Amino acid sequence: MKRYYFLGIGGVSMSALAILLKNKGFWVSGSDERQGRGTDILAGNGIAVDFGLNEEGIAGADVIVRSAAIKDDDPHFVLAKKLNKKIISRGQLLGEISGDYEKVVAVAGSHGKTTTTAMIENILSVAGKKPTLHLGGYKILDNKNFQIGEKEFFVTEACEYHNNFLFLRPFLGIVTNVEKEHLDFFKTFSNEKEAFEKFKKRCTYVIEDFGGICAKNVRHDKSGGLIFNLFDGSEKIMHLHLHLCEEVNKENCIYAYLACKKLGIDDCFIKQGLESFLGTHTRFEKVNSPDFETVFCDYAHHPTEIEKAIKTAQKIFKKRRLVTIFQPHTYSRTQSLLGDFVTVFKKVDTPLFFKTYSAREKPSEGLSSQDLCEEVFKFNKNARYFDCFEDLSAFLESLKGQNPVLLFLGAGDLPDILHKKQFIT
Repeated sequence: MKRYYFLGIGGVSMSALAILLKNKGFWVSGSDERQGRGTDILAGNGIAVDFGLNEEGIAGADVIVRSAAIKDDDPHFVLAKKLNKKIISRGQLLGEISGDYEKVVAVAGSHGKTTTTAMIENILSVAGKKPTLHLGGYKILDNKNFQIGEKEFFVTEACEYHNNFLFLRPFLGIVTNVEKEHLDFFKTFSNEKEAFEKFKKRCTYVIEDFGGICAKNVRHDKSGGLIFNLFDGSEKIMHLHLHLCEEVNKENCIYAYLACKKLGIDDCFIKQGLESFLGTHTRFEKVNSPDFETVFCDYAHHPTEIEKAIKTAQKIFKKRRLVTIFQPHTYSRTQSLLGDFVTVFKKVDTPLFFKTYSAREKPSEGLSSQDLCEEVFKFNKNARYFDCFEDLSAFLESLKGQNPVLLFLGAGDLPDILHKKQFIT
């Protein structure tokens, strides 16, 4: 039996791949720096996780799977190199696993990948197709980032970082959009666009525009749920009433609709799949708080995503004070998109900033959350920076009597901190 050891196994994509491998009968274990949702799911699926250096685990493995977050000086990676172990990337492994399925459905793009991927999986499941899923987020329905299905459909996010999506050979590729992102790797937007062109050439079929499909009569219900009609030109296709709030989901719905039509799914199942879809965690997710009436968590970490989340909150809660709490993800992204971040936040009622989630980077590789706050403060004197959760919590408590709408933004660990501190439940 081949033995796999994952470096950074708790990551949302890595943990899903580990479970998919174990389901195929392989021996799987790995290491991570911290405990979180991913490591908890792994433990529930019988996969051991080391939170320190396990030399025996490395030595006993046939294949080492490396997350992009693992640096060359990581002790696990150094040991694996010293022992001449076969080392593959997360993207390589995803390509190998997906090759076992008849039709790979891969969703690429700078924004909207997770939701669109999960929508497609939900529609296929409703239609009785039993797809296998690899997701870069956690479904609200079952808190899972994977689904073990049959061999016809493999539905996956196709991440462009480190060109990971170029290991896939999709039957159907979806490109939701392409914007400046991951410039720490691509260096230029031209390089990024070139990578997406290479991805499209690897697909048998590609969906990259709406093809005449559009959403009309868009509105929200009393609880914020999105309502609209899908049209093909002047012909109404279906009426949709979603559990989701953000208006960007009308675009995600169109891509999911087009993908599933290409896969031969009837409209009745598409409608049922979209309307029963509960969303994924931290995608404009309304969460419960013992002290505040209206709290949302959103994974948005790019200015475009942040702007859409803010506009949704402002539209639904027109007369209430909006407080955004943003945790930047990586120093390099903050620096490369600084002007766009400032433009987005300078018009928010109360823009707050929490210390940067460094992920794979060092502070010297860009600008910090505090740097961003100082730039926003030049235009908005309500901007505040917080280096620890206790200070942030105390400030939010001071606003409690104003019944604000709290919108936590970012792809870092702030949602985990909120749970641990019981700020949200």
